[in-house]
Amino acid sequence: MKNNPRALAVEALTRVFQNKAYSNIEISNLLNKSDMSDADSRLMTNIVYGVIQHKYVLEYQLEPYLKDKKLDFWLDLLLQTAIYQMCYLDKIPAHAVLNESTEIAKQRANQGAGNLVNAVLRNFQRHGARTMPGKDSVYDMSRLYSVPRWLVDLFEEQQGAKKTKEILQTVNQPSNVSIRVNTNKTTVADLQKTLQDKGFDVKPSKISSVGLVCESGNLVNTDEFRAGLYTIQDESSMLVAPALDLQPNSRVLDACAAPGGKTTHIASYIKAGAGEVTALDIHKHKTKLIRENSERMGYSDIISTGAVDARKAKKVLNTTFDRILVDAPCSGLGLLRRKPELRYFRQPEDLMNLQRVQLQILDSMVDLLEVNGKMVFSTCTFDDEENEQVVEKFLAAHKNFELVPVKHESAMDKSVKDGMLKVLPSDYFTDGFFIATFVRKN
Repeated sequence: MKNNPRALAVEALTRVFQNKAYSNIEISNLLNKSDMSDADSRLMTNIVYGVIQHKYVLEYQLEPYLKDKKLDFWLDLLLQTAIYQMCYLDKIPAHAVLNESTEIAKQRANQGAGNLVNAVLRNFQRHGARTMPGKDSVYDMSRLYSVPRWLVDLFEEQQGAKKTKEILQTVNQPSNVSIRVNTNKTTVADLQKTLQDKGFDVKPSKISSVGLVCESGNLVNTDEFRAGLYTIQDESSMLVAPALDLQPNSRVLDACAAPGGKTTHIASYIKAGAGEVTALDIHKHKTKLIRENSERMGYSDIISTGAVDARKAKKVLNTTFDRILVDAPCSGLGLLRRKPELRYFRQPEDLMNLQRVQLQILDSMVDLLEVNGKMVFSTCTFDDEENEQVVEKFLAAHKNFELVPVKHESAMDKSVKDGMLKVLPSDYFTDGFFIATFVRKN
């Protein structure tokens, strides 16, 4: 079954939900062991992401035919993959989905499992899809957009009903591929033309002057990528390095740096021999990723790495910095479009637990920042617990720090409030993001 895209989709989904694994990693692991064609690989990937993004809808469609039946986990997921194909993939004949799914059940279990799948899918085919409730209640929106109710509640409480609906309407749409141009090796215009000549439909980012956006395509497998002319990076995370207000001689600490996208962006502002970047990550194997990115992008003479828990940095480092970036561990709620499984794994208590970790890291940075130095705090989420509340608590505990307006491009003016920058996933079709800047006073 290793070359059957539907069977592999079920395997990937089982690993994701049983092990709380990242879908992109499980898809990649399974594809690397298969000999499927590009078309089958795309089908398998489509099914995996589609089921994750529409899981509550698929369960709702299956309810009348399963009632209270207790199915094996994989079998339930197999039925969801079939309903997804029948509801969302118009070019695939229903009979092909039905026959393939029945055969997978028989091969993986027995004739009885195959009979059950066949009966359920024939019933669904006969009656058609149920109409989804169209009300704007938290319950109905949770089911319609496959987002847990507690998250819909949280979004409504913090962003209001209108913004919440906008966010939910966009998180299940396919994300774009965005790249940050290495302007020390090429220009945005030149790289755009080069990639367009290769068949990529790339356009300038609306929010970053060094970004290009492409709806689809494998932008990792190009000579230009290998030569370090660009790196894959979401547009909203390209806003972080400019917020540091870097100078050619800046001495920068990137406290939570892996895999190094923001680190190399920081390095692009710095002159070798004049300034430097120290990049830390708690996991030693991830510091290798930072070094690999540094070498590819041409900044290995500026960036040095260390496997250090950022919460203990002040005990390990014996120097100070005029710039510090704390791109803190967070819930990743701003990444729901690219990592849709996160919505099912997060729990309400996670937000406050992460807030404690974020404050511990910021506290560890206090004595490492020079007087009049700047520290940027950023996350890839947009809930208040991990953002504004962290800023408020940090300032209350450290009277020698003050909040200053985030340095940003004019395109982001409407995303700045009280000096802090917050991007919702629906604002520019990017990741949700937050940035705040502190200055250490005397």
